[in-house]
Amino acid sequence: MLPTRKKKMNKLFTLSIGLLLGLSAFSQKNKEVELNWKISSQETLTYQTIMNEIDTSSVEFNFGNLFKAFSDSTEDKTNEVKNLFKQLNESFKNIDLITELTSNGNRTVEIVMKTRPKEEVATDESDTTDNKMAEMMKMMQTMNQGIMLRGSVYETGGIHSFWVKSNQKNLIAVFFELPTKPVKIGDSWELDINLITNDQNFECDSAYKMNKVTLTDLKKSNGETIAVIKYEIEEFVDGTFHAPAMFGKEGPTQTMMKLTHQAIAEFSIDQGRWISYDGIMGLVANGVMTANTKKKFSLIQE
Repeated sequence: MLPTRKKKMNKLFTLSIGLLLGLSAFSQKNKEVELNWKISSQETLTYQTIMNEIDTSSVEFNFGNLFKAFSDSTEDKTNEVKNLFKQLNESFKNIDLITELTSNGNRTVEIVMKTRPKEEVATDESDTTDNKMAEMMKMMQTMNQGIMLRGSVYETGGIHSFWVKSNQKNLIAVFFELPTKPVKIGDSWELDINLITNDQNFECDSAYKMNKVTLTDLKKSNGETIAVIKYEIEEFVDGTFHAPAMFGKEGPTQTMMKLTHQAIAEFSIDQGRWISYDGIMGLVANGVMTANTKKKFSLIQE
């Protein structure tokens, strides 16, 4: 009798542990978290910033697999996306753009994106032609070492600099906007963006828009809580462009434009900053403009 009773007690103990673990996992999945920027007053948070067009003819990369993986939020597919981006990062070794984030003490984060000075080119001083080329290179570098973007977000995630041009606000939103309310796994929110803009010369026949950012996972890494976030942005318009009279009498032009942005990013809730951010923005257009391009969007913390 005693051995049987002991076995039953062991089974009950195992069952209790299993239930506790299950409840713990369930609690973690339903836990709400706040994604806030946490930058001290004496700190400058710097990211190498990639916004380069991808030469798809020279990069060996399976974009079909990437976009297919984005449609599945399972852990295996998320890891697949991260590995694909890791491969793609090998194509962008020369980083010459940085973004600096600082706190102004007013619960807002200042954002400045600027070019980084490149290394000077070694020249042969006896070669006059070489020297002139070097001087021209220095002048071009000086001209390009300016600020490309200046804006701000609230520490709680929303856009603060409402006054900037729409294309600049789009960049701020894509890279640095966070949800302004607590979120849990599976929750989605929208970014304050408008990727496609047209004037009165465009007559729209059809359009659709998807603006979805989702918290797909919460995980522990080196004692930190990391939020895994997936971006699925798509804007599409199709219609007629009526050229102004000053451009001649070519007549109306059927025009289509589609912009997409897909990204996977990891945000440290404890540190209040991106651990990684990798995305691809695509443009397909015909009519007034013909295009089929892809751009790499990444932040790499220094």
